[in-house]
Amino acid sequence: MQRNMRNCPHCSIPLISVEYEGFGVQWCDRCRGHLVASSRLESLKRVARKSHDELKAEATSEFHGCNTAQIKCPRCHMPMRKQAIKLPGLALEFDLCRACSLVWFDGGELALAQLGHEAKVGFADAQEMKRRMEELEASPDRKAEFEKNLARLPNAPDPVEEVLGDVAEEVLAAIIRSCKR
Repeated sequence: MQRNMRNCPHCSIPLISVEYEGFGVQWCDRCRGHLVASSRLESLKRVARKSHDELKAEATSEFHGCNTAQIKCPRCHMPMRKQAIKLPGLALEFDLCRACSLVWFDGGELALAQLGHEAKVGFADAQEMKRRMEELEASPDRKAEFEKNLARLPNAPDPVEEVLGDVAEEVLAAIIRSCKR
């Protein structure tokens, strides 16, 4: 038996260690809830290993509405606080234990939170940039071509010289002299 065994705050059965989007979390196979270290939440938001359809299927099959009952932390057994997540068209709350830095998501809530985050414009842009970088790194020829094209770009003009023109050196020297006083 594991030393760090925790029980589900709803079902009181042992939680199972599983991988979710590439990160270790604990999961209840009865109520489908997830226990996540709060430090992992930001990392989970940045990852898109599960497809949109997989997340949608998980949310649809496992989410049964928001649970308003107060629960106790699986680690310290103190009451957890409800924390709102702002998602388009849905009010969602997860349970947070600040003392233990643990978050409990009822069944389907973690998938809903991930879907909500992935719906943001910045997420799609970041994923596209990540895809392009991986594609570039995977092909040495493409990377060499990219670096060759980058080297051919004209050097950007010095903004100080562009604004001040021929008197740039004199102005900078005067500024430096005035700072030394």
